[in-house]
Amino acid sequence: MKNLIDAGRNATREVLGTCREAKENHDFDDLVKQYDRHTAEKLIEPQLKAAGVSLEKFRVYKEVKVAIQNGALDVSGAHSKAKQAVKAALVNEGILPA
Repeated sequence: MKNLIDAGRNATREVLGTCREAKENHDFDDLVKQYDRHTAEKLIEPQLKAAGVSLEKFRVYKEVKVAIQNGALDVSGAHSKAKQAVKAALVNEGILPA
């Protein structure tokens, strides 16, 4: 029962973290619309520094986030290809039947 409760708490933290991330990204994008990218970055730069994150790392994060949202990353597809490659190798070695 304790494991189930812990799993629920962890899931809740993940969902809250995802919601917080979405809100902060939305707020940053609003700053960019209201001012411009340079000003928005300057406004959040002290918080980034306090968190140990450089402005360059934040820019990379935003770039990766957009790429993921636009479907540039397919982890499940990569996982499927890896499983197929492993199975093919095991068949080639005679460990699994063809």
